[in-house]
Amino acid sequence: MNIQEAKDFVRDAVAAYLDKDAGGNYVIPRARQRPLVVMGAPGLGKTAIMSQVAAELDIGYVGYAMTHHTRQSAIGLPIIEEGTFEGETVPVTRYTMSEIIASVYDAIERQNRPEGILFIDEVNCVSETLSAAMLDLLQNKKFGPHRIPDGWILVAAGNPPEYNASAREFDIATLDRIRLIEVEPDTDVWIRYAMSAGVHDAVIYYLQVKPRNLLYIENTPSGPAFATPRAWEDLSTMLKEHDRLGLKVDVGLISQYIRSPEISAEFKRYLDFHRKYREENDVDAVLDGTADNARALASAGAEEKLSVISVLIGSLNSEAEEGLDLIRLEEVAETLDPAKPGASLSGAAAELSRTLSQNATADTVRSAAYCIAALQSVAATPEAVESFKSSTKERSAAAHAEFDRRLENSMEYLRKAFGSGQEPVSLLSGLLGCYSVVMYSRPDGPLYRYNDEMLSSGHDRRIETELEAME
Repeated sequence: MNIQEAKDFVRDAVAAYLDKDAGGNYVIPRARQRPLVVMGAPGLGKTAIMSQVAAELDIGYVGYAMTHHTRQSAIGLPIIEEGTFEGETVPVTRYTMSEIIASVYDAIERQNRPEGILFIDEVNCVSETLSAAMLDLLQNKKFGPHRIPDGWILVAAGNPPEYNASAREFDIATLDRIRLIEVEPDTDVWIRYAMSAGVHDAVIYYLQVKPRNLLYIENTPSGPAFATPRAWEDLSTMLKEHDRLGLKVDVGLISQYIRSPEISAEFKRYLDFHRKYREENDVDAVLDGTADNARALASAGAEEKLSVISVLIGSLNSEAEEGLDLIRLEEVAETLDPAKPGASLSGAAAELSRTLSQNATADTVRSAAYCIAALQSVAATPEAVESFKSSTKERSAAAHAEFDRRLENSMEYLRKAFGSGQEPVSLLSGLLGCYSVVMYSRPDGPLYRYNDEMLSSGHDRRIETELEAME
C-alpha cells in the first residue's frame, strides 16, 4: 500500500483499539491489540504520519528512534534489593523503569492525555544487545518488567534489510503477534501531498516528468546512490529559502540532498527549465489577470504546460494557507475584550502557546505561530484592541476576495488557451487536492463552481439536486 493508505490504516486501527463499551472498557482487550509495524524504504514518510494520526485523533504522542538507545536506557538499570525467601534474606536484581516507558507516563501528566501512541522507529535495526528487548516489546508490549500503560497503542516502523544492513527479519513468532503494514512508494500520492504541503514547484514539476526518481536506491562501485521522498522535501525547503534570499542553486547544493550524481544534474536542468517557463509565461500576470499570451502556452510542449500549472497550484495554495491563518487570527481577535486589553491579549497568547506545546497538525502550528506574532504587535489599550479587531476582519475579507479573483484568473487563462482540454482540468484537480485551497474556498466561490462545471463529481451532484427537487 502507499503511505496515505498506511496512514488511514494506522488511524483506523488506533481508533478501534481505543473504542470503549458502555462500561468504559476497551472493546478490543489489551491482549488482542496487536502492535502496528509499518515497514518500508527510508524517507517514505513513515515517521511523519504517526504524529499526524495522533494529532488528528487528539491523543498523546511519544516517539523514539531505537538506534539512539542503549540497553540500559531502553530496559532500565539493574539495582540490587533485598528479598526474603523461605525465611532467608537474599539480594535480588530489579530494574529501574525504562526511559521510554517513563516518558509515556510523563506525557500522560504533561500533555494531560491518558491515551496515545507510543511510536518506536527503526524497530528492527537495533544492536544485538537490544534485539531481544525489541522482540519482547512487540510480543508483550513491555520493556523489561514495565508495561506500556493501558490506552497507549504501540506503533513501530522499520526498514527492510535491502535498505539497511543492520535490519533484521522478524521471525514467525513475532509476525504472528503484530500487524505488518508494508509501504511502497507511490509518486501520484506523494505529488498530491506535495502540492497540499507547499513543496517547491520545481520539485513537483520534475517528479511529474520523472516519477521513478521519487525513490531511487542503487549500490554503485563508488557507494550507494539514492533519492528519497524525505530528501526531495528537505531540498524543497532549502530551494524556497534560496529563492527568498536570491541565492544561487547549483548541482553541489542539490547533491547534498539527492545523492545520485545523474539525478542531481538532471534536476538542475529541469530547475532551470522551470524558471525559464515561469518567466516566459509571466505566471504573476496570469494570477493578476493581466497576461495576454495564452495562445503561446497553447502551442508549448507538455513539460512547459506542466511547469506553469504546478506554479499556479503552488501559488494559490500558499495564498490559501495565508488566508486560513487570517481566518484564525480573526477568530482570536473576536475573543479580545477592549475593556480588558492586557488580560485578553495575554490570555489569547497563552492559549495559542499551549497549542504549540502539544502535538498538533502542521496547519494548526503554523496558524498559531502566525497569530502569536500578530498579537505581539498590538498595544494593550482599548483603542488598539478595537482597531485590531476591525482591521483583521477587513484584511481577512479582502484576502478572500483576492484569492477568489486570482483563482478565477488562472482558470480562465487556461480555458482561453486550451478550451475544454485536459490542462484546465489538471489545474482544478490539483487545487482540489490541496487541503488549504479546499478549506479556504467558499461553497459559492469559483473553486466549487468550476468543480460543478468541469468534473464528473460536480455533474453527479447537479443531477442529484435536480432529482431531489422533482420529488
